[in-house]
Amino acid sequence: MDSFLQRVYVTEIKSQGHFALNAVSALNQALQATREFDGDWNRRNFFHAEVFRQTHSFLTHASNISRLFWPPQPRKRRDEAPEAFAKRQVFTESRGTTQLALFGLDASSPLKSRVLRDHLEHYDERLDHWSNTSERRNIASDTIGPPNAIVGLDPSDTMRWFDPTTNAFRFRGEAYALQPLATAVDQLLSKAASLEESLWRQLGA
Repeated sequence: MDSFLQRVYVTEIKSQGHFALNAVSALNQALQATREFDGDWNRRNFFHAEVFRQTHSFLTHASNISRLFWPPQPRKRRDEAPEAFAKRQVFTESRGTTQLALFGLDASSPLKSRVLRDHLEHYDERLDHWSNTSERRNIASDTIGPPNAIVGLDPSDTMRWFDPTTNAFRFRGEAYALQPLATAVDQLLSKAASLEESLWRQLGA
C-alpha cells in the first residue's frame, strides 16, 4: 500500500476516533444530568435515553475503527469475477495488516472486540433469543444503576444496563468495560495525528 492510500486510511481512523470520543463526552454529560434530577421528568427521561444512545454511538464508531484494523472477510458480490473477488480479499487483508503495523497494534487491543456493539446492533436477534430461552419471562432494559439495583432477575433477563459505579455496560449477564476502549481510542488519535503528518511529508504536501 502506497503512502497516499495509507494516509487515506489513517485519516478515516482519526475521524472515527473523534466521533467516538465526542460520543463519550455526550455520554458523560448525560450521566451527569441524570444525577441532577430537578423534578422535570421529561428532562430526566431525555438524558436517561441519551446514556444508551451515546453508548451505542460510541461503540459504533469504535467498531468502525476495529474493522479498519481487523476487517471481516469480504463477501463475493453478485456477478463478481472470481479473480476480482480474490484480488479484493487479498487487498482487504493487506490493508488491515498494514494499519496494524503502522499503529503498532495487536490482538490484545481493546479495539479488536466488537461483541458488545454486535449485541446492540443486532438487538432484535438478542430479543428473539431471550424470547425463546427466558424461563420466567422477566426483562429489564435501559437500566442505569449498580448490578443489584433490581433483585430477583436472572442475569440473562437483563438487557441494556449501564453501571455508573464502574462505567461498565452489562448485557445479559456479561459486563463490558468501556473505559479501556475509550482510552485506546484516545491513544489512537494521538498516533493517527502523528502518522498523518508524517505521511503528508512523504507525499510532499
